[in-house]
Amino acid sequence: MIQPEEVYAMLQTAFPPSDSEVNVEDLKGTLDHFQIFIISKQFQNKSRIEQHRMVQAPLQAALNDGRIHAVQIKTAVLP
Repeated sequence: MIQPEEVYAMLQTAFPPSDSEVNVEDLKGTLDHFQIFIISKQFQNKSRIEQHRMVQAPLQAALNDGRIHAVQIKTAVLP
């Protein structure tokens, strides 16, 4: 299990507030299923798959060790 604030902190390293907006929500109240919504300039000219891989990368350790069981990822390009 992992707190939404910890997930947010992991994502902030890859998506700093200067060019991104990050929102993390615990979907089930179990601290292992999250919805992540990121709007970022970094997604410019990236496919949806590339965008999702960019979001998953900083979370990979928590996904591998089971602290995060599932994520729903939504992305958009920040104009």
